[in-house]
Amino acid sequence: MSENQVPGQEPEFTPNPKPSDFSQQVPPVTPHGQFGQMSLPNSTPVLVLGILAILSCCCYGVPGLILGIIGLVLGNKDLALYKNNPDAYTESSYKNSKAGRICSIIALILSVLYVLFIVAIVMFFGFAALQDPQHMKEVLEGMKSQ
Repeated sequence: MSENQVPGQEPEFTPNPKPSDFSQQVPPVTPHGQFGQMSLPNSTPVLVLGILAILSCCCYGVPGLILGIIGLVLGNKDLALYKNNPDAYTESSYKNSKAGRICSIIALILSVLYVLFIVAIVMFFGFAALQDPQHMKEVLEGMKSQ
């Protein structure tokens, strides 16, 4: 028995809320995004790695290759997560991840071209010619006279 209930009187019946009442409630906004959406876990690192890979692809191509591969792998994981459940993740994080993947692909292409260029120079002139500028000059002058 409750305090407000009179002896011999039946307790008040409060019906359960209707399901339609729940549909009018707004989902809570979380720190990750609006309406319970989260950002993709690697969207920002993928974008940063893609940009750094482009910037570092001229350092003999190796840093650009490494950063580009890591960025591409992380970007592919994010893409798979987004395709499995697009409603759970924010669109902005998907766009960041997509842009990072594109930057990583561009960096990979530039890095591979740069590495091939360095290999071609080493094959054509030889490693010793690259170390000694005077010898390189003699090789180039020898090519002109032939």
